[in-house]
Amino acid sequence: MEIIVNSISQTYGENEQTNQIIIALSGNSTSGNGDYLSSSVNVTAKDLPEGKTFDDMLDSEIEALGRKKLADYAAGAMNVRVSSINRVFNQSGEAVNAVVSLVGTASDGSGDYINYRKTITSADLPEGKTFAEMSAGSLKALAKAQLVNDTKVAA
Repeated sequence: MEIIVNSISQTYGENEQTNQIIIALSGNSTSGNGDYLSSSVNVTAKDLPEGKTFDDMLDSEIEALGRKKLADYAAGAMNVRVSSINRVFNQSGEAVNAVVSLVGTASDGSGDYINYRKTITSADLPEGKTFAEMSAGSLKALAKAQLVNDTKVAA
């Protein structure tokens, strides 16, 4: 899934100094299965590299900070929980996929969030496993691992 920046909103205080930047990020599956990611992350002065101010930073640098924060959230810095699992069956009564929805909201009052939908197919299952052998916990773990993979940034 390719994740893009939808907007970078910079807010200023009375002293005309930037006090926060809100970065909206999203992604959609190219397979047409409806998978998506929607997220908003706040970058504040504490997220800046030593000696940098918001006024010194290019959009590409701000984007990199937002992507890193999103990746950190997906990797465990935010409590991302399952909100639903929808198993889809064929005419023979066999599960053919499971759609897992994950949501998370930062606990620091920033309003940062992740909303993620992942369709787990048989190709995503551990080798030799079928949907009949997969618990809800296993499907949740697969979706969370895919979220981490979709949001990771190059080192």
